[in-house]
Amino acid sequence: MELWRRLALDPAAHRLVTLVGGGGKTTLLYALARQAVDAGYTVAVTTTTHILPHPGLPRSERPTRALLEARRAATVGTVGEKGKLTGPENPAALLDLAGVVLVEGDGANRLPLKAPEEWEPVIPPESRAVLAVAGLDAVGRPIGETCHRPDRAAALVDKPPDALVTAADAARLLTHPLGGRKGVPVGAAFRCVLNKADTPARRAAGEVCAAQIRAMGLQAVLTAFREEERDGKCWF
Repeated sequence: MELWRRLALDPAAHRLVTLVGGGGKTTLLYALARQAVDAGYTVAVTTTTHILPHPGLPRSERPTRALLEARRAATVGTVGEKGKLTGPENPAALLDLAGVVLVEGDGANRLPLKAPEEWEPVIPPESRAVLAVAGLDAVGRPIGETCHRPDRAAALVDKPPDALVTAADAARLLTHPLGGRKGVPVGAAFRCVLNKADTPARRAAGEVCAAQIRAMGLQAVLTAFREEERDGKCWF
């Protein structure tokens, strides 16, 4: 439960968690799922957008409590175009079946940073926690190369798209009410996750970014995953 503790989240209280942003959401999603399973919870993983099904987990459009108790974790949704999973209309209904429900709430086209469009993200109102994720590999590279929706990202940090991303820019994108904090339900815990802190330079940038986020009274943690852990395939 290391990640849950570092995020100051309790799966018994924060039973529905939605992840938004870029830079490693899917890996973090399955890391949280693995740790919740190891702690004795059953876990339903789903999306309000589109994700690839996990090859090691059963997939069901209508999971049962028996399936979750037998397998401990499952992905929930329908496989459609390009083999991607579309989640159920009401992810909160899964709380009747699973101890923990983890939701991927938007896409980032595998880029480190994200600024949401008008219709994004799609966060279930029952979410008890929202995690905004960013990849520290964006720092020092152009906004236009590292941000999904680069024009919107550039506008939020008041820079041109060819400007280099700074740690302060990453902090602003994560915490802006039209960025990572967009659509967070009232009363839900909000956490910023600075992922890919896997080199001294990235960790240093992450510490600067985290300090700025904490100065706003918000919580931020740094994470790093090994290559074999990315996308969570090794955990199930």
